[in-house]
Amino acid sequence: MPADTLQLDKELLTALQSDPQYDYDREILSGGESLLEWLRRVINEWLLEHLDVMLDDDVANYILIGVGVLVILFLVFLYWRLRPKLFVRGAREEDLAYDVQEDTIYGVNFDADIAKALRAKDYRQAVRLVYLQTLLHLQNAEVINWQPSKTPVEYLRQVNHPDFTRMSHHFIRVRYGNFEATQALFEEMKELQAVLNSQFTIQSHD
Repeated sequence: MPADTLQLDKELLTALQSDPQYDYDREILSGGESLLEWLRRVINEWLLEHLDVMLDDDVANYILIGVGVLVILFLVFLYWRLRPKLFVRGAREEDLAYDVQEDTIYGVNFDADIAKALRAKDYRQAVRLVYLQTLLHLQNAEVINWQPSKTPVEYLRQVNHPDFTRMSHHFIRVRYGNFEATQALFEEMKELQAVLNSQFTIQSHD
């Protein structure tokens, strides 16, 4: 009877068993790469291909953490830009539900309505009206492009003037936050308005 010539190469078997490429049990048990492992591999492959650099796992993890923090900050910034009133200290629920389209600058008799608010000692309404009246002046002076859906923060970006910044902060605090409007604050708003009216004059197109 002929002898069996097949012999097991123990060294080759040991090498294959230690090679992670052939560790199928690990793949089945782990369910494949985790999201972190996948991101780390993608970053390393990109760096290796474009910069001929290979990062170790710790450095790659720090990069992923940094990218995650930047994404979170960017999302917070976007939310702040869309809903600035939510970031005002002491904001009340009824103010947060306020629709900005109520604050129109057209079809309003500002002088009469401000006088009415002052007679009633409704300084919150008086401060609001002075701010809107200022927006009307800035719109007529072609300094801003007024839109009913815009927020005070958006107008701040259009008007580069410290007095308008101060006026806007007063308006936001009173309109959206739990801050008391007083006669002194109203008078300061009028002073700021006078400065802005003199700084930004309405141009004649005749």
